[in-house]
Amino acid sequence: MDSQTIHIGTTPVGDGYPTYIIAEIGINHNGDEETAVRLVEAARDAGANAVKFQKRHLPSLYPREVLEHPERFEQAFQYMIPLLKKVELPDAVISRLRKRTRKLGLDFLCTPFDPVSADFLHELGIDAFKIASADLTNSPLLTHVSGFDKPMVISTGMSHWEEVEAAVALLSARHNDFALLHCRSVYPVWPREVNLRMINRLKRFGVPVGYSGHELGITVSLVAASMGACIIEKHLTLDRRQEGPDHKVSLEPYEFKRLVRDIRIADQAVGKKKRIMLRGEVLNRELFGKSLVAATDIEAGTIITRDMVTVQGPGKGLAPLHLDRLVGRRAKRGMRKGELFLEQDLENGEHQNIAQCFRSNWGLIARFSDYQDMLAHNPKTLEFHLAENDYTLPFTPRETNHIQLVVHAPEYMGEQLLDLCSLDSESRHRSIQATIKALELTQSIAGHFRGTPKLIVHPGAMSIQHKLDKRKLRDNLTRSLETLRTHACCRDIDLLFENLPPYPWYFGGQWKGNYFMDAGEIATFCKEHDIGLCFDLSHAALYCNAKGKDLERTITILLPYTRHLHLADGYGLDGEGVQFGEGDIDLKTILPLFRGFEGTWVPEIWRGHLNGGRGFLQALAYLARYMD
Repeated sequence: MDSQTIHIGTTPVGDGYPTYIIAEIGINHNGDEETAVRLVEAARDAGANAVKFQKRHLPSLYPREVLEHPERFEQAFQYMIPLLKKVELPDAVISRLRKRTRKLGLDFLCTPFDPVSADFLHELGIDAFKIASADLTNSPLLTHVSGFDKPMVISTGMSHWEEVEAAVALLSARHNDFALLHCRSVYPVWPREVNLRMINRLKRFGVPVGYSGHELGITVSLVAASMGACIIEKHLTLDRRQEGPDHKVSLEPYEFKRLVRDIRIADQAVGKKKRIMLRGEVLNRELFGKSLVAATDIEAGTIITRDMVTVQGPGKGLAPLHLDRLVGRRAKRGMRKGELFLEQDLENGEHQNIAQCFRSNWGLIARFSDYQDMLAHNPKTLEFHLAENDYTLPFTPRETNHIQLVVHAPEYMGEQLLDLCSLDSESRHRSIQATIKALELTQSIAGHFRGTPKLIVHPGAMSIQHKLDKRKLRDNLTRSLETLRTHACCRDIDLLFENLPPYPWYFGGQWKGNYFMDAGEIATFCKEHDIGLCFDLSHAALYCNAKGKDLERTITILLPYTRHLHLADGYGLDGEGVQFGEGDIDLKTILPLFRGFEGTWVPEIWRGHLNGGRGFLQALAYLARYMD
């Protein structure tokens, strides 16, 4: 059974999502509110998703004699009872901590050890309940907390397998969202005793499974994340030398930050179960791979024999593994010697007429060198993606007056990225001049098309590693836009800025985006400067994945400013422009949001233009289920 997904706050937790990291503050605040606040801030600075506290109503947990005279009982009671009295935070303090936590953008979790505490936390409005290992067998408490209809995260330390099964059965019968944490309830636990293989065994219950670590250091928790633990809970302290039972197995802030950093790297390395070729692999496959090639001229209708086919590079055509499927078929088209066989040479029947599937202003992406091939599909829009050399190519179109023109400015000229936000004045000036050049080219060909042409420009704001000041980037983009609008041809062209991905690829390397990614920032800019947006779905999805944002809400915010759509699937943090169904966007939910969109749109599938736009046509066939 596959693990289901639960939501803690607005964050999805489960297989396929970034590891949910809980900073276990517990009682490491030592009963001091200021220390508790500093721990919450340290968790935020480290990049955790949540903090977790503990709540006890001591009169409900222990007889009066134990509370009043712990010295009459065993040594453990003599130590713990005074300590618990000292560190228990008043209700008002916990309420303030919850507010502070939410303000810092973290989820607030808490462990109730009794029904009275659970009731208080329910009224307080926490994001999820944590159940300690000691209460896994406390079925009355499990039943009580499950009645609040909040997610529950349950540790499984100090328990037999049959007891885990009983707790799972109880909560499953009550249809609760819950996760299980593998745990070893000793302080500290040595690596040889951790037994991380239990993570996979717990996954048999079909719920998210994580790990609550009491070991020293960060290694075991990092390994647990790489083994599929979708939640990692680890204690956080300001100083491991302080007195108290948990400090010695806790991480100090700099260590916790390292743990979060390394888990995020592990999240990226683990990836998805679905196998998708990287962009570099696709290019290398074309360069070094082989295709089935016509060994001689072949007339349409000829039965293809083995001697008519040879194997050569590049790997842009039908892969040699399909040789047996190809031989014996009747050629669907005439071919010249050396021409590549394509996947469509194996297909039977006629393709659906894409032009009849959409009433909206759908289109295809083209280059000056291949746009006539795209015209054969009768699009209502053509989007030309310009490269630097396209400025020197002659443009001699057929009759295209029925088609809307969209032009996408080059992302770079030579070794210079187009960056209208650049903090370097010379770079920004060159980017403005490059954009003007794209405006002028757009105007020069606009007469062959209908309506007002559109020019899409990437705002820029990228850097190799360091983080840039958003305020300065926004101000520079404003200045660049004001300059562009003084140019005469800008008045006749609908200039659009495109939302950007968090980790774009340029010149064979991965960069960092710094601005024009967040829905609120983009909407504010578009509203203040009365400029339209080219909304790129995969860019938005990757940003939402990176920042834990809601993609549906992002679309809702930006759609009123959108004049043109780039539609593609995406995965992870940098998998942009992939074919629909190959990414991790919830397409059944997201694509219907664009029904009724009155602007222009194109499928933007990477390498979709190959083989006569085959990737684009495949995407359009998918979109026909959800668009219009």
